[in-house]
Amino acid sequence: MSAQHSDQDVEDSLIVPSPLLAQVILTQLNPVIYSHKLILFLDIDGTISEFHPDPTKNIIKDETLNTLKELQQYIELVLITGRSIAQAQKLIYPFDWNIAGSHGLELNYQSHLSHLIDLNSEQFELLKNYITEHSAQLPQIRIEKKDYSVALHFREHPHLEDLVHTFALDCLTHFQAFELKAGKFVFELVPKGANKGSAIQHIHQQAHLSDHYPIFIGDDLTDEAGFQVINSLKGCSIKVGTGNTVAQHRLENVTQVQAFLTELLTLFKAQQQLLEKSHVKTHCVIKSCEST
Repeated sequence: MSAQHSDQDVEDSLIVPSPLLAQVILTQLNPVIYSHKLILFLDIDGTISEFHPDPTKNIIKDETLNTLKELQQYIELVLITGRSIAQAQKLIYPFDWNIAGSHGLELNYQSHLSHLIDLNSEQFELLKNYITEHSAQLPQIRIEKKDYSVALHFREHPHLEDLVHTFALDCLTHFQAFELKAGKFVFELVPKGANKGSAIQHIHQQAHLSDHYPIFIGDDLTDEAGFQVINSLKGCSIKVGTGNTVAQHRLENVTQVQAFLTELLTLFKAQQQLLEKSHVKTHCVIKSCEST
């Protein structure tokens, strides 16, 4: 899928895969795991971090961080998130990992920071001011001003969805350099063209990863563009939680994602042990032949 495809195009093509446990998905992936290099694209909120009413209070468990640290001995890892890179780095501290942040607008890849979409800074400041001035009509919503976008959260008040949606659409009529992304109890105004699919596509092409088998795990509507790109690359797309999706597989929750990561690490360690044993046996045979 090209970066120009809209979120609506994605939503219109959604399918409903059957829930599969982590072990079942990995059993299907075994031939690939043993024959290809892997790159894992991984969403954060709702995927490796449980939701919290206040997004600033989300955490990633130490167990998950440690598993990801070990996995990177065997695979390439890129976190794909709606959070800014700065916000994501706080969640994974003290690690410095590859991150595509702000819904694919900014990228920190191999310690090189770049922007994939241009931001109209003047319009962005005006947008933030407009939201501040006009949000008094919705005092219950939580306004999150990010580095490149503004998120309107209503997690504590889901009944306000229609009112928040109407307010967000009103903002767009005044600031047409932005577009609306719907998530779990949030509407976010982001620069046009920024999406996780375009970020994955950019990384795959610019980093020359055609020899890597791609996996993407995400939970939200904003991840669907990423699933479509992964599917076009003949990789593995995994949806976390309920809801329609274009992803090929499904895990039920954050706990199952952790189980998937742990089992994946176990498979790599087992593969390494087999290779080491094979090397030892081959070495012994060679030494034995030399001595005769």
